[in-house]
Amino acid sequence: MKRLFISLLLLVPVMTFAGCGAGDDSSEIDIPEVPNDPGNDDDDNDNPGTVTPGNGKILIAWFSRWGNTNYAADVDATTGASILVDKGTRRGTTEMVARYIQTAVGGDLHLIETSEPYPTEFDDVRDQNHVEQAAGTLPALKNRIENMDQYDIVFIGYPNWALDVPQAIRSFLSSYDLSGKTVVPFCTHDGYGAGRTYNSVKEEATGANVLEGIAIEATDVPSAESQVQDWLERIGIEREEPQGASVRITAGGHTFTGEWLDTPLADEIRGMFPLTATLGRYGGREYYGSMPRRPTNTEEGQLRFENGDITYCPSNNTIAIFYAKADDPDMGQLTMRIIPIGKVTSDLMVFDEMDSRLEFTFDNIQ
Repeated sequence: MKRLFISLLLLVPVMTFAGCGAGDDSSEIDIPEVPNDPGNDDDDNDNPGTVTPGNGKILIAWFSRWGNTNYAADVDATTGASILVDKGTRRGTTEMVARYIQTAVGGDLHLIETSEPYPTEFDDVRDQNHVEQAAGTLPALKNRIENMDQYDIVFIGYPNWALDVPQAIRSFLSSYDLSGKTVVPFCTHDGYGAGRTYNSVKEEATGANVLEGIAIEATDVPSAESQVQDWLERIGIEREEPQGASVRITAGGHTFTGEWLDTPLADEIRGMFPLTATLGRYGGREYYGSMPRRPTNTEEGQLRFENGDITYCPSNNTIAIFYAKADDPDMGQLTMRIIPIGKVTSDLMVFDEMDSRLEFTFDNIQ
């Protein structure tokens, strides 16, 4: 993924935006994110303020200036703060972390938007934030998630403003009954850690189980995907794959059983059953080969696999079965993104005994 990181540190006095800091309040300074392009990005199909579907049990919500300020289409982003260019689309650093989380564990994306946009000038935003924090103002939000009850896990992301969460985060958390849910904070900053933001999330998420958060320096975001994955593993949140249909895979006189996921892409490929493709062995870890035709459904995909995964790669229109070396430091990381569509549940050791190039047939178990 090609990413361009643009950063500008604004040197401001003590009572300006203080970064995600865990130390002396009097010496920390930070800058807010720049808002998103105001609807002029042809490559970005996300509708701000709505829930972008993913895994229905996980919500990934975030707030930033990127998406909450009416900037001109030709705004000079370098005058604001941190921006990533991801596949030609400009995104704020907090949004990029949210997307890393979605890639790792699934989930629905939600941009938290205030009814009234924030000013375009940094000094004006700083002053407004100080007033809002001092008065305990809860900005009105532009929309509401009507089906919050369906989510078991809620990730909440933000840039740190003056060593605390933006007040919009308090507005969001106080709008819902989060009792019994798992709430997980994440933030971006310019070098000072998480500040008191985690405590603020705990204060507002009444009755929720608030897990260990992650604070990522803005300059590190472009290369932080593996850091996010390690954090998610550490706190015990994993992708909960939807259960699908049982399938049969035959190749070289061997028969394997597997589970096919219940996702739009997996369902579309399953609609091609019986599907026969010639797959070749690669690296002692997988068999892969071209699909007979290209599916229309797709997702962003991931750069890792688990042994047994059946995957589709949109970059080269291939289907693959990964049978070994998921834990190998050299072979466990991929260079092209793959999308899981199923999993082999039979003995994977048989794959090592098979010929290097075979016809594989995927079919339903009647």
